[in-house]
Amino acid sequence: MEFKHLKITDYLDRAASASATPGGGSVSALIAALGAALGQMVYNLTVSKKSYQANDETTKAAVQSDWRAIESLQRDFTDLIDRDIQAFNIFMEALALPKETDQEKEARRQAMARASVIAMEVPLATAGKSLELLKHLGSIARYGHKSCISDAGVAALCAHAALQGSVMNVRINLTGIEDEGIRQGAEQSSAAYLEESALLTKEIMESVYARF
Repeated sequence: MEFKHLKITDYLDRAASASATPGGGSVSALIAALGAALGQMVYNLTVSKKSYQANDETTKAAVQSDWRAIESLQRDFTDLIDRDIQAFNIFMEALALPKETDQEKEARRQAMARASVIAMEVPLATAGKSLELLKHLGSIARYGHKSCISDAGVAALCAHAALQGSVMNVRINLTGIEDEGIRQGAEQSSAAYLEESALLTKEIMESVYARF
């Protein structure tokens, strides 16, 4: 079953249930996808307006490029909804491996270490793409039509929340990773994503509120 194809109410019911999936990583990807969808909506409601068409061609081309990037990111986030669940399942399969003999214990340890890397890499990808989304939402917030500019703000907040949620899912999996280089690299990337995301979100929100 692919969770991305569930009805919204069914996804919510599964998220609210005692099942461990969908969890925070999958939900973060969903939130990011919603942010990307809102960013596209603002562009689509803006592009035909006379006030927008009055901008120079260079500006319009740049905004259109951002819109195209956001469109692509939405597809990525939609796939990550299920990739996160798949990564969790791989970890649970490793956790369930037998551990009676020393050989079994070693095989299980190695499997869990590999699974921890996979379980970390998926939310790290969501975090990185959420930051990309924020970068492309800036022009949407600046040039989007005033009637829907609040939606650009909500899109940015979705991207920021998705990034923060993804980083938490990265960090919770770091303890199971044996490779120090991988751990440090993931932590450094996470910290950089959080810092830049906070700045970009602040800039976008200031732009949005200035246009009310």
